[in-house]
Amino acid sequence: MTAPRVLEFEDPQYPTALRNLAQPPPTLYVQGRLELLERPGIAVVGTRRHTTYGRDATVHRTALDVGGDTVAVLGTGLDVRYPPEHEDLAELMAERGCLVSEFPPGTPPLKYHFPQRNRLIAGLARAVLVVEAPEKSGALITAHYALEEGKEVFAVPGPIHSESSRGTHRLIQDGAFLVALAADILDVLGSRAGEPVPLPQAEFAEAGAGGRPQSRLHSSASALARRVWTALEAGATDVEDLAGAVGAAPGPLASALLELELAGLVQKLPGPRYVRASVFPG
Repeated sequence: MTAPRVLEFEDPQYPTALRNLAQPPPTLYVQGRLELLERPGIAVVGTRRHTTYGRDATVHRTALDVGGDTVAVLGTGLDVRYPPEHEDLAELMAERGCLVSEFPPGTPPLKYHFPQRNRLIAGLARAVLVVEAPEKSGALITAHYALEEGKEVFAVPGPIHSESSRGTHRLIQDGAFLVALAADILDVLGSRAGEPVPLPQAEFAEAGAGGRPQSRLHSSASALARRVWTALEAGATDVEDLAGAVGAAPGPLASALLELELAGLVQKLPGPRYVRASVFPG
């Protein structure tokens, strides 16, 4: 098992996705496969008072069982197992997945820590899936953070009389994508089930002014991503102006921006504003 790592904000291995948060943690404690924090993923959140229908620890166990990758963001120190019955799961994730916390070792599970850590879950994820949530739930806080970051929110509908599904039903009424199958998520994020989500890549033209190679999008990029790329030619642009420039609704625009971000072509700035990345992928 790998030893825990301490990452200060200035550390080059500090996760890129968290640098642009409004309140990035100055220090991160990480155990496991650090590289997972740079990979695009889907956050799956629920409620601690779950029903059998919405048991969310299953997500981590299933991911590990099938050889997948999984990350858990803790509301305690890395050495504190909460809830205690998940100790074996935490040990397994520390070896084959990744555990992350902004709280130093020995920090107990204080109530206010969990809403605080939810911004990190939303920050690391490409999109958020809410499996089950009552009307007042930490999962809804995570969804709110995701929306603030311009990310997609998905929700699983439940029994209409279930208290534990009222929050997810409200999310769907407010515009979250209804999810019944994994394919529903892949379709929204730009892929059909069974195929990888396509990402644009940089091509290089002749060197322009100053001797820097000029970047353009690969032909696999979506049409909206191309329009966004063109709109950003003049410099950093906020989301509202960008939406007007490309004629896109918030949801599709967020997907196009994420498409460009994941390809390393666009950088998110506070505001949020977006700008073409200064360093292009090779």
